[in-house]
Amino acid sequence: MKVYLYTFAYDKIKEEGYKSLAMLDKDNEVTKERLLVHRSSAKSENLDDIIAYLEQTFKGRLRSICVVTEMAPIEEYKHPYLNNLVRQADVISFDLNKLIEDGIVEAIYCKDLRESILKDSSFENIYKIDDIKDIDLTPYDWHLCGNDEYIKYSPWATIKHYFLVLTKGYIPTEYITLEVDNSKARANGHTN
Repeated sequence: MKVYLYTFAYDKIKEEGYKSLAMLDKDNEVTKERLLVHRSSAKSENLDDIIAYLEQTFKGRLRSICVVTEMAPIEEYKHPYLNNLVRQADVISFDLNKLIEDGIVEAIYCKDLRESILKDSSFENIYKIDDIKDIDLTPYDWHLCGNDEYIKYSPWATIKHYFLVLTKGYIPTEYITLEVDNSKARANGHTN
């Protein structure tokens, strides 16, 4: 089964592999930004508090990465961040079966906020996936994130996604496939 990840750092990834937060320097500005995304759920702006919160949500969260089961079609989206992703980000993929077989992935969790985000935006609806066959392959409604009630949130509030807990905190380069290369679009400043 292929799983996908949007990134703006493919040049670095193809050299170093894909690293989880556990493998990154927490004093790096990009790492700080990735951690601060969780400040609402952690109820703190302090990076150490955020890290502690993330680790208590499930074992290995800092060693995890987020993936989706399909790529968003290149269309016009009402949600500006999703529009940016599909036109500017590169998309990489991993063969999940191979990652599990080779001991690179030790656990899988699902995060599904479609209902809970509207009731309590700080609640993370995360649950463990015990078998790869339990991953939901129902096609995503990518336009849902543009609905009035969801547009103020990240697209990931409406798109069910999965955490892969990485045994060593990273995926080596030989397991990474570039599916979409938007480097020319980024270099030229194109958004469509």
